[in-house]
Amino acid sequence: MQNYKMKIAYDGRNYMGFSPKKDKPEKSIQGKLEMILEKLYGQHVEVIGAVNTDAGVHAKAQIVNFNAKDDSLDSAGLFEYFEKYLPDDIIVLSVEPVDERFHSKYLVESITYEYRLWKLDAPNRPLFERKQVNVMAQKLNVPKMKQAAEELIGVADFSPFTTNKKVKNPIKEIKSVDITETDHEIIFTMTANGFLLNMERLIVGTIIQVGLNQLPVNTISNALTTKHEKYIGHKAMSDALCLISVNY
Repeated sequence: MQNYKMKIAYDGRNYMGFSPKKDKPEKSIQGKLEMILEKLYGQHVEVIGAVNTDAGVHAKAQIVNFNAKDDSLDSAGLFEYFEKYLPDDIIVLSVEPVDERFHSKYLVESITYEYRLWKLDAPNRPLFERKQVNVMAQKLNVPKMKQAAEELIGVADFSPFTTNKKVKNPIKEIKSVDITETDHEIIFTMTANGFLLNMERLIVGTIIQVGLNQLPVNTISNALTTKHEKYIGHKAMSDALCLISVNY
């Protein structure tokens, strides 16, 4: 069986996440892909995703892999087949044959997410972006946010930054956190070797509350030192979060 690597993008608003939920495969990205492959091959084909994005989260470059059950379609044929049957909010960017040892999840070296905030004092309200940004009702102190974000860089136990309290390995390395500002937006870009469940959204929510002067600038340092949830802010809304890239 040929192993295929596929890059996809999707608008996550209509889905309960990447991974399928019980009895509702059509409400997940993975479920949609597997249903199309089952239609092609007449049997179930597991699709393995690099990242299990949460409900409502978007992706510009999610990576998946699967083993074709026969050679009836090559890369170009699979690309066309998926594009024929996928809904409008999921697209295929590329399909390529890879070595049988390639695994989209276990070989990941880094993952990059982007989170977009629409500023209160932006020149106009968002139009085309309105479903993919978090519109702020208050001004944010960006220098304080950047100062707080610096505490995230490096290897640490990020167990306070997850909704999964039974996680076996909470140690992650955050390689970079960039906060950039335009006339309209404040954009977070985070790269790590992996993220715990809801970790990205809890990080962003905490930094937003620092920017609103609702939490002290050293709250992230306190959370990582004490492992106590009382220093963590709210979970930021999912619609403004997007998976940007996966590197191997």
